[in-house]
Amino acid sequence: TTNEINTPGHVFPLEAQEGGVLVRAGHTEAAIDISRLAELIPAGVICEIMNDDGTMARYDDLVAFCQLHALRMATISDLIAYRRRTERLVEPIVESTVSSRYGGDFRMVVYKNTVEYAEHIALVKGDVSTPSPVLVRVHAVNAVSDLLGDMNSNSADDLHGAMKIIGDADRGVVVLIRDTSAMNVSRLVGRTSRDDRAESSWRDVGVGAQILLDLGVSEMILLSNVERAFVGLDGFGLRVVETRPIGATDV
Repeated sequence: TTNEINTPGHVFPLEAQEGGVLVRAGHTEAAIDISRLAELIPAGVICEIMNDDGTMARYDDLVAFCQLHALRMATISDLIAYRRRTERLVEPIVESTVSSRYGGDFRMVVYKNTVEYAEHIALVKGDVSTPSPVLVRVHAVNAVSDLLGDMNSNSADDLHGAMKIIGDADRGVVVLIRDTSAMNVSRLVGRTSRDDRAESSWRDVGVGAQILLDLGVSEMILLSNVERAFVGLDGFGLRVVETRPIGATDV
């Protein structure tokens, strides 16, 4: 009843990304995916569960909460794993070979994202489907920095450095994620590289993970100068065993 609702409260309208948790492993996408899978209106209400001391409830706290109130509990990783078994959002469409001054010869596989109808590229060196960890760089293509060599961004240096590392090891994958949204270039010009990274990280992980999975990668050594925790990555059957720096520049 209205008497049981504390006010003023905070209600924020959120919009889920097309493709759900397979594109962005977020709570918003999870709520919409669950509603859609239940064949209900694709909408939902999400909230954070707090402990008595005011801290945000973590996994063990939520397990105890569900047991106390006889609730069922699932994780975003569970939802990703389920959708992985029943759906596929990326598919390879063409394959070729490219010779680069940054790492030599690569097998180039072009993938189509069936949600955004965007094309992404995987540069593959050697056999990456064996059990041993694979060198991996998932790179959000920046048309300004990567093509023009913007002095205020390290994007091109990071890409070329990762390709050289993989070339020297003769085994690894570089996944190039392209942003094909409208006015992409004008947004890039008006933002800093850190802003680009924060906004694109969900797309890099979701789409990149599906491409890596299709290539047979399971355990990877991530080529990055910054260590990050990726929500829901285990739902794709992928695991980062090490983060290895590319160089002295900031990613």
